[in-house]
Amino acid sequence: MYLKELTIDNFKNLRQQKVTFSAGTNVIYGTNAQGKSNLLECIRILSIGKSFRNSKNKDMVNFNSDYYYIKGIFDIDNEEITVETGYKLNQNRFFKVNNNKIKSISELIGVILTTIFSPDDLNIVKGSPFIRRRYMDASISMIKRNYLYDIIQYNKVLANRNKVLKNIKFKSENLKLLDIMDEQLSIYGSKIMMYRKQYINNLNLIVKKILHDISDEEVEICYWSNVMDKIDDIKYIKESLSNKLKLNREIDIKYGDTRYGPHRDDIKIYVNGHDSRIYASQGQQRTIALCLKLAEHEMIKSENHENPILLLDDVMSELDLNRRRYILNKVTGCQTFITHTEKDDIKGDKYFLISDGVIMPD
Repeated sequence: MYLKELTIDNFKNLRQQKVTFSAGTNVIYGTNAQGKSNLLECIRILSIGKSFRNSKNKDMVNFNSDYYYIKGIFDIDNEEITVETGYKLNQNRFFKVNNNKIKSISELIGVILTTIFSPDDLNIVKGSPFIRRRYMDASISMIKRNYLYDIIQYNKVLANRNKVLKNIKFKSENLKLLDIMDEQLSIYGSKIMMYRKQYINNLNLIVKKILHDISDEEVEICYWSNVMDKIDDIKYIKESLSNKLKLNREIDIKYGDTRYGPHRDDIKIYVNGHDSRIYASQGQQRTIALCLKLAEHEMIKSENHENPILLLDDVMSELDLNRRRYILNKVTGCQTFITHTEKDDIKGDKYFLISDGVIMPD
């Protein structure tokens, strides 16, 4: 799988242009604030439907325009796949695959596989539980296509339940509605928790080996839930979540919020037996984040029997020479995009200079 050609029009500072890439390593270089990360953002959006920098649609439109458009032509086993997206201010964004408009992002996930490394990945280790849940959701969606559907449905029901909790006046009028919502949350929530537990178990094994290869340290990654400790049977998970929701309904009504469920999940990461958020140095946290992303890349490749496109956004400058070599040796055989300030620091198959939003093959 590789990106052959990318058409960009008015995406942030990237004006109208068409670029062709190598199936090997593409080095995108230039000084800061020229558009290097914006290019990788375009590719990632065609893969998962959203920005890895959490940019809103209106913020991705060039200041001198009222729309943006991105089109990628990909080669997958010698078959050409076209993915397009576009957005106009005050209108809905669209996605097309082979000129067919898709109704939901869940239809897009899994068509084009990518793995992204960026400086913000450090927050997976040291940031909030929300960031780790978002990381899990993005990674698992690349492996299990039904997962994103379950997440979307769960969040819809959760939002409706919280709305009822906040506006409840007469409990008797809403008990049946809450019963229905609790049943739906239990169904979708148990699937989500099971997927996450399986993913973290597999991730843990791979990260252990990678970290040992890099730094000879020990790591343990655990899935944490406020519903239950034992997560190995989906029927048991569903019953446990259902019971938690019913037992805590009065408290949920008091605070207008659903206090139990996978929306409160977290990942616990221990290095040499200690909580990495508290005791790991920034260097250790960065190394763990690197291992997590390498393991993610390996798992996506294994599950899909296809090598994801690798996007390395300004991470090489933060790594020593040995870790740079380890990354590139670990992910051989995939198309790679590397952004960097200097051309000569990175060995590539094709080089592109970006200056003031213009991408120029070197």
